[in-house]
Amino acid sequence: MKIKRIPVSQKYVLRAFLHYLGLSLFVFVSIFVMVNFVRMVTEGALKGFSFYFLFKSVLYLVPNVVSLSLPLSFLMAVLLSLGQLSQEGEIVALRAGGFSFQEILSAMFKTSLLACAALLVLNNWWGPSSLRRSADYTRTMINRVTRVELKPRTFQKVADWIIYSEEVDQASSALKRVKLIRRLNARNEPVSVTKINAGDGTYSVVRERGIAIELRGGQFSQTDYRDVGKVLYGSFSSYRTLIPFFTDAEGMRKLYPREISTPGLLKRISELDLEEEVSVKYKVEIVSRLAMALSPLVFFLIGAPLGVVLEKKGRSAGFTLSLLIIFLYYGLSIISIVMTRKHMWLFPWAVFLPAAAGAGAGLWMWKKRLSAR
Repeated sequence: MKIKRIPVSQKYVLRAFLHYLGLSLFVFVSIFVMVNFVRMVTEGALKGFSFYFLFKSVLYLVPNVVSLSLPLSFLMAVLLSLGQLSQEGEIVALRAGGFSFQEILSAMFKTSLLACAALLVLNNWWGPSSLRRSADYTRTMINRVTRVELKPRTFQKVADWIIYSEEVDQASSALKRVKLIRRLNARNEPVSVTKINAGDGTYSVVRERGIAIELRGGQFSQTDYRDVGKVLYGSFSSYRTLIPFFTDAEGMRKLYPREISTPGLLKRISELDLEEEVSVKYKVEIVSRLAMALSPLVFFLIGAPLGVVLEKKGRSAGFTLSLLIIFLYYGLSIISIVMTRKHMWLFPWAVFLPAAAGAGAGLWMWKKRLSAR
């Protein structure tokens, strides 16, 4: 089998393009990861955090960050690489050697198609599942508290319990007039409420597990919302319990659409009891993932004709242009998504409007600037 080699003209342009693509991708990914890293550390530092969970949170965040960074990096790489080649006269030299713009930019065009395919996988499968894992590890890290300081006359939430005490002696860990409240929910609907009241008690922190509480002379009650006529009530002379920092029940959190894969969203849409507003959000999310996967191709069509005419201003102009195009494109994308959620008659075409407008503008510039050169 004979392997087809890349022509010299395409290889030369592709080398410069991949250099800037790798550099831009590294910068954007680093910025996004650092912003989220600071947020995670700040949230975890309020209660104490585990470096293991922090590392796992950041690790699983990377695929989602790459899906956000790849289109931005692609546009910047197109403009910076072609701007540099134009500034150094390489584009003119290739044209003088008999190469057409289609031949010069062919490898870059194929790379844009590969980037679109990669974004389809990231946006619809890998990215959402990884984002969900990252959020779960962050939540676990924040709730696995390693230090607790109960304060008097303050409602403090730990896992699915709320702790309240009129008086707290930090030296002896003694409590006075204590209230413990636990609410259990299923699908955002209350299932039961447990209330425990006691005159006094003590508490201690069991590292990496929870708060051990011992109460004396109190009452407890439990209300079952599935059977309002059923109420449990009693009194006790001594009561001990361990309130965990993180429970399995708390881990069953409500997922955002961005944390659910496209097959998962389609499955939820098919459910008969799904609210119309939620169904609209899921449908718009699916279509927006498909539309955003087209952005590398759109940015290539826009950036290529602009990049080859930057003979004098080169990289500085390419950087400025890339930022301007990014703001316009993503600004229009956000507006189209919001409008589609409010007016379903715009679905799904309005979500593809930025991609269609960008591709149309790019093709017009190709015809206007490159065909005549």
